[in-house]
Amino acid sequence: MKYILFVLLFSVIGAEARANVPVQYENYRPVFNLTHEWLMYDHDEEVYVPFRYDADKEFQTFTLHLDLLRFPRASLLVRTPPKAANIFVDNALERVSKKQEWLVYNLDSLRRVTRKEKIYFSFFTASAPSEVVAYIGFPSGNPVGVSVQEETSVREVVRLTPRSVSRFNSGVAIAFVLSLVVMSFVSNNYFRVYGKYYSLREVLSTRVKEDLFMIGKPLDRPSLLFVILLSVVLGFLILMLQFGGLSLIEGSFLFQSGNTVAVHTVNFLKLCLLVFIIFVLKFFFLNIMGKLFNLGKVTDLHYFKVIQCSLFFYSLLLLLVLIMYNTYIPLPENIDNYLFILLMVFYSWRGLLIYFTINRESNVKFLYLFSYLCIAEALPVILGMRFLF
Repeated sequence: MKYILFVLLFSVIGAEARANVPVQYENYRPVFNLTHEWLMYDHDEEVYVPFRYDADKEFQTFTLHLDLLRFPRASLLVRTPPKAANIFVDNALERVSKKQEWLVYNLDSLRRVTRKEKIYFSFFTASAPSEVVAYIGFPSGNPVGVSVQEETSVREVVRLTPRSVSRFNSGVAIAFVLSLVVMSFVSNNYFRVYGKYYSLREVLSTRVKEDLFMIGKPLDRPSLLFVILLSVVLGFLILMLQFGGLSLIEGSFLFQSGNTVAVHTVNFLKLCLLVFIIFVLKFFFLNIMGKLFNLGKVTDLHYFKVIQCSLFFYSLLLLLVLIMYNTYIPLPENIDNYLFILLMVFYSWRGLLIYFTINRESNVKFLYLFSYLCIAEALPVILGMRFLF
């Protein structure tokens, strides 16, 4: 009798253990079961929470949050439910499954296609998550059959997920064309002035009286066009960083949320307008500070170096981001830390350059000039960094 109970006990334990192991598909070895990882989106709290079955709803939406870097060279294996299901990758329709079938997604290929390290894999179906099998697995056994299956799944991902990529690519294309039009117009009509802004020797120079004579007042037409060019460059750069994973405008009431061409275009135009307003207000702020410190003659020097250094630096940074974007190099995971350090180095260098420029072109006492730069340069930078990071 004891022997029979002993055998039954181990049979139950073994059955439960086998129940926790997902059904293995062909030559793939399971390493992580995703059965209990399903999430649902809480629209009230605007966050993903563990899935709760709602019997009142005919269709259910459940999601997996996948870290693509956690299992390199692994694959996501999914057995779709018996009922029809719409499958989404990052809110873009990937495929429609009308029957129960096995799908294999190579995680490295997904990362290259989506250009993200973490994605949301969602189902919209009348079935429950219990009818779906999902796990992370590695190929094992016959390598030929595995390679064919993975190759097919990669082709399907590339073919069926262009929406999330193409929409942003269209937004990037429109922003790029607008930036190119503005830059072409400015460079063709003000070629000599353009050289003053984009020459490294001129940027590092502290002799700017001749430059001011050529350019004119800070809010004259030539200077204002370069402020517009700087606004376009910065707006384009912020849009690219947002796509790379740095959330600078996401969740702000000033900008729209979504993944359409119109949303990206409108956000780009809003960014350009916002940056333009900030730099125009910067000029009036410098004038007020200059009058308070009796330095009204040097504010034009100061404003010119601010626009010149900023345009040169942010154009180089935008060029670097565009090269990474076109060569499929993802931004670092902690890009915000790198960007913070880079901006602090740039603004410190710009402050020193402005100090030596003003000190060379005018006879200003050190205490006055230092106090002026602390309020006119350091304080806005500290407030801006605190707001962004």
